[in-house]
Amino acid sequence: MYFVSPSDVERYHLRLLLLYTPGECSCDDLKTVDGQVCQTFMEAAKRRGLLCDDTEYERCMSEAVIFRMPQQLRTLFCVILLYCNPTRPVDLWNSFKAHMAEDFMQPVDSETAEAMEFYAIDAKLKEQGRSCSDFDIPSPTSVPYSFESKIINKEEELRMGQEMYAMLNQDQRSIADTILASHRTQSTTTADSCFFIDGPGATGKTYLYNTLYHLFIGQGIYVMTVAWTGIAASLLPEGRTVHSRFKLPVPILETSTSSIRPNSQEAEEIRKTQVFIWDEAPMAPCYALNAVDILLRDIMNIDAPLGGKIMTLGADFRQVLPIIRFANRSELIAASLKGSNLWPYFKVIHLHQDMRTGPGEEAFSKSLIKLGNDELTSNEDDEIELPSSCMLNGNLVDEIFGQHISIEDVPTLCNRAILCPKNAHSLLVNEEVLQRLPETEKTYTSVDEVECEDGDDITNYPTEFLNSLTPSGMPPHKLKLKISAIVMLLRNLDVHQGLCNGI
Repeated sequence: MYFVSPSDVERYHLRLLLLYTPGECSCDDLKTVDGQVCQTFMEAAKRRGLLCDDTEYERCMSEAVIFRMPQQLRTLFCVILLYCNPTRPVDLWNSFKAHMAEDFMQPVDSETAEAMEFYAIDAKLKEQGRSCSDFDIPSPTSVPYSFESKIINKEEELRMGQEMYAMLNQDQRSIADTILASHRTQSTTTADSCFFIDGPGATGKTYLYNTLYHLFIGQGIYVMTVAWTGIAASLLPEGRTVHSRFKLPVPILETSTSSIRPNSQEAEEIRKTQVFIWDEAPMAPCYALNAVDILLRDIMNIDAPLGGKIMTLGADFRQVLPIIRFANRSELIAASLKGSNLWPYFKVIHLHQDMRTGPGEEAFSKSLIKLGNDELTSNEDDEIELPSSCMLNGNLVDEIFGQHISIEDVPTLCNRAILCPKNAHSLLVNEEVLQRLPETEKTYTSVDEVECEDGDDITNYPTEFLNSLTPSGMPPHKLKLKISAIVMLLRNLDVHQGLCNGI
C-alpha cells in the first residue's frame, strides 16, 4: 500500500482505516462506527481508537465515575496525567473535579472540598516528581488548605516492633541489635553506620526490615524505606522506589545525579531522616548508590560517605544483578554495588536460616543455594544438569494451566507463571493461554508516534512500521484480552496501592 503523509489528513486516515478495519466494502462502511456514520475518515479513526485523543480519557473517567470511589477516581486521574499526556488536562479536571471531590463534601462546603481534592492530587503527583502546576491546573487561591502531616503513634509503633522482635530468630536478632546499637553510638566516621544484610530468599530479610522500621519509629527516629523495584517497595512500610524517593533519572548513568535541591521540601524530609533501609540493592548499578551518596553529602553538608546516615542495604547477590545491555561478565561485576568506592564502608552481615521451606523441600532449597554459589558440577560449556523432576515431555501450557480454563479456575491459576527467556517467547505462550479462556476476545491497539531528530523526516517511518515494533518493556501493538485474563503492569502506577511493575 502506498505511503500517505499525515499532512494529507483525510487520505492519511483513510489509509489507516484500510490497514486496521478488514472486511469493509465501501467508504461508508469504513466511516460507520457502532452503527453511526461519521462525517470524516479522521473522526472514524478517532472513534475506533486508532488515534491519540482526549476523548478516550474522557470515556475512561466517565466509566469509572459509575462504579469507583472518589479516591480511586483521583488515582486514575493522576495516572492519566502522568502516563497518557492528555492534550487538555484542564478540561478533564473541570469535567470531573466534582466527582473526585465527593468524599470531601460531607463535612465542608464545595469550595473547600475542591481545595482538599486539589492538594490530594498534587501530593500524588509530587511522589512522581510532578505537580498540578505542570498541567496548568489552577490552585485554589480563595481557600487555603493543606493536609496535616501523618500522625505517628509512637507507643503503637514500639509495641508492634517489640512483638515482631520477639519473633526473630537468632541471626535476625543479632543483626537487629547491631543496627539498633549503631544509632546509639553513631558518629560522623560512619564506621558502624553502613550495613549490607546478605541472605538468600526466604531467610526473613523483609520481616527484619519491618521490625527495624517499627522499633526506630517507636523511638522517634525517622526512617525511610526504599527498594529498587516497586513490588519490593510495596512490602515495606511507607516504601517507595529508589528512583521516586531520591528523584534519580531514568535511565540512570554513571554521571547521573538527583534532581532534589538542598532547599526543597523533599531535601528537608531527607535531612531529618536518620535511618535508610534499601531492599533489593544488588539490582541497582553502583552509580545509583553513588548518586544517593552525592545527594546526602550535599543535603547534610558533611563530607562523609552517605552524609553520615545509617544506611542498611540488603538482598542476595545470587539473584538479579544490574541490567546492562550488551555487557560482558566483567562489566556487570564492575557495575554492581561491589564496584562502588562506597562498598568498603559497608559491614556485611549474613542471614542463613530458611524460614519458608516446607517438609520435603530442603534438598531443592539447598541445591538452589549451591547453584548461586557456583558449587554444582558443570560441563565444559558451563552447563549444569537439571534433575528429572524439573523436566516435562508434554505441552508446558497444558501442564501449568490445563487444556481448558474456566472462570472458576482463575483465582488458582493466577498464581502460576511460565518463565520465558525472551519477550517473543512470552507473547506466544500468552496467546496460547488466552485461547483457553472461554470469554470473547477483545483487541486493543496502541497509538505509536515517532519523535524525529532535527533534519529527520517523519515520512521515513510509516505507521505500520511503528506498529510492527515491540520494544523491550512494551506490549505488542495489538493487545488481545479476555475477561479474567491475567495482565502485568509495565510501570509503577501507585506503589502504596500495590500497582507496581511486574504485578
